[in-house]
Order: sequence, then C-alpha cells, then structure tokens
Amino acid sequence: MTTHLWQYLLYLKFFAVGLVMMVTYIAVYLRITPVSELSLIRQGNSACALSLTGTMIGYSVTLISSMLHSASLLDFIIWGIGAAIIQIVVYFIATLLIPQANQQLKNNNVAVGILFSGLSVSIGILNAASLS
Repeated sequence: MTTHLWQYLLYLKFFAVGLVMMVTYIAVYLRITPVSELSLIRQGNSACALSLTGTMIGYSVTLISSMLHSASLLDFIIWGIGAAIIQIVVYFIATLLIPQANQQLKNNNVAVGILFSGLSVSIGILNAASLS
C-alpha cells in the first residue's frame, strides 16, 4: 500500500489542529473553573489532578471521534468546539451534585476528584459515540 505525501500532510494538519484545540480547551477550562488546579496540583493535590485528567481524557475521546467522522477540517473544528462546551458544562453540573465541590477539590478530597474525572470521561465517551 502506497501512502502519498498529501496523506502525511493531512495527518499533520489534523494532528496540529487537534493539539491546538486540546491546549485551548485546557486553557479555557483552567481559566473559567474557580479552582486553581495547576497551582494545587504543583502542591500535590491529587483530587485536582484527577479532575483535570478526567476532563482532558473526556475531551480527547470526543476529538478522536470528531476526527474519524468529520467530512472536513471545518467539521472537526465545529464538533470539537461543541465537545468543549459540553465538557465544561459537565464540570458545572458536577459542582451542583456535591455541596461545596470546589472547596472539596481544594481540600484534596480525592473522592470528589474521582467523581469529577469519571463524569468527564463518561460524558466524553457518550459525546464521542453520538458523533458516529
């Protein structure tokens, strides 16, 4: 099987756009959530690490499905933006489930971090499956 140069370029284009979307998503997520995840993670806060990791995995699963099912790069970007919005909404819905959830994350309540991670990954998987 012969792979042409344009296929490699298409791969690089989708990978680069996906990477930019992931970095942008993480930056927006960190900016709008009231918990200072990165500084708390640097201090050894496992709950925040779990929560942030879950949202990254949940979002990347949806990006994967978007890549596989998009007819064009523009379709991929549109689905990726929609997925980012859903993942951020999940965070805020999760804070409604646990009283003082943000304070619980700050206090390194690992159970809350695991719950947030699980919700983000689960919704990401459902979101990804909906794109197929």
